[in-house]
Amino acid sequence: MAKPKPNPRRSYRRDVLWKRVRALGQPCWICGLPIPLDAPAGTPLAFELDELLPVSKGGDPADMANTAPAHRCCNQWRSDRSVSAVGRIRDEVRRRFGPWPSALAFCEGARAVSRGAKGKSAQVPVRHPKRRSGAL
Repeated sequence: MAKPKPNPRRSYRRDVLWKRVRALGQPCWICGLPIPLDAPAGTPLAFELDELLPVSKGGDPADMANTAPAHRCCNQWRSDRSVSAVGRIRDEVRRRFGPWPSALAFCEGARAVSRGAKGKSAQVPVRHPKRRSGAL
């Protein structure tokens, strides 16, 4: 029986890189909003280290030049989309809905754009998930 392939994201080099990038306190590269460092792991706004070239497409998970900080929700939305595709979708979300008040609101708008939402639902502004008014 073949031995399972080890996860490339589980290494000492990756852990050191994760701590270094997190300590820099940079905003999410996908939505551009700050990442709260006190958000518990596994929650939508938690810090994650995203690979710009996904591991599934040959990217190195422990290379500083191939990683950037991201919210968990943004990273999950991105999946294995290319950096250029993320930029195009981000620009389209901004054009359709204007600035987003939170990472969750960005992801909601990005999903609508990715699905190719047309008509009335595409014209509704993205609202904050906890406030119906959309206020900050």
